[in-house]
Amino acid sequence: MPQYPGEVRVAHTGDVHLEEDRYFGDTAQCLEWFVCDGIRAGVNLFVINGDLTTYKATIRERNLWVDMLIRMADHAPVIVTAGNHGRELTGDLYVYSRAKGRHPIQLCTEPEVVEVGEFVVAVFPYPRKAESVGTVGAADLQSAFVEQIEAFNRQFARRPDRYKLFFGHFGVAGAKVSSGQPLAGRCAEYALEPLRNLAAQYVGLSHIHLRQRLAPRVWYSGSLSRCDYSETEEKGYHLVRLRGTEAQPDGADLDVEFRVSPTRPMVQIHARYENGELQLPPAVSPETLKDTRVKVIVTVAKGAHQKFGREAQEDLREKLLAAGPAELKLKIERETEAEGFALPVSQAHSAEAKLRAYWDLKGAPAAEQEHRLLAKLAQLEAGLYGEDQE
Repeated sequence: MPQYPGEVRVAHTGDVHLEEDRYFGDTAQCLEWFVCDGIRAGVNLFVINGDLTTYKATIRERNLWVDMLIRMADHAPVIVTAGNHGRELTGDLYVYSRAKGRHPIQLCTEPEVVEVGEFVVAVFPYPRKAESVGTVGAADLQSAFVEQIEAFNRQFARRPDRYKLFFGHFGVAGAKVSSGQPLAGRCAEYALEPLRNLAAQYVGLSHIHLRQRLAPRVWYSGSLSRCDYSETEEKGYHLVRLRGTEAQPDGADLDVEFRVSPTRPMVQIHARYENGELQLPPAVSPETLKDTRVKVIVTVAKGAHQKFGREAQEDLREKLLAAGPAELKLKIERETEAEGFALPVSQAHSAEAKLRAYWDLKGAPAAEQEHRLLAKLAQLEAGLYGEDQE
């Protein structure tokens, strides 16, 4: 890959979510690919922007990360920021700062400016006070964010001869998640406008797994591999090229290339079982399932007579496994009753009337069993209310 005079390259990824008990092989393969691809591309800086693991790192997860960080640091400097998963804000990342390579590994758990090589890098890890978002303290949190951005800009102004970068792990209002819905919930979320005003040439964000551009220089790189069946989009990392140390009005100093990772496809299939027949979507074919992770959700129609038994389940498994998926999960759900159908139950005044209304919806048992249940119900009512009736 040719490199032009005055050009530097940065590899930006985040939200790796390495988990020993969940897709470990796929995630590890993508992480190793990221390191090798960045080295082949001749990057001048690696950035791992939070959420290295999902929970407190296990020994196996930590050992793999240490190995990868050393391989990165033997080629170029490395910056690791703290995300919101695991215990990254409370010391779980400290061991990685002790890994040694030919270049430094810089660990960031608080907002700060890092000068490394030809770069001046502003870093904003996931905030420790994120629980204030959506509460009375939210306004103070937003105000502190704006003040921090202004402080970063002042520090950028003092380094006109350096390449200027910003990396943060948090949500931005209006950003989309993989399901296509806006980010919502109790997490650190800030306005986009302060980021637009940053003097950084590239603003690299993580925390949301869907790659997207929020403004001309503001990007989420997305997750490196698929973490959930809702993540149907391509995954990878950003190879950022900077030409010159000043942000040009036309953006000529910046080029962002999306490098697609080898993560496995994840396919979610919705099927329906009714009157002894399984209805699969017409688009499902063996070619689309080979070497993929497949999750099948079978909705069983209403009614007590609708039963998707073990034999039918095994037949479905056998049919799908013949396509050669890397993983197959089967989930059975019963169709929920519409509100109108449940109304007779709620309107019934006695326990027996409610039970008979329920049987009208679900199907009544055999006559002998029905008689026993009604007799038992009468006995229970007599025991509960007999004293009051006297």
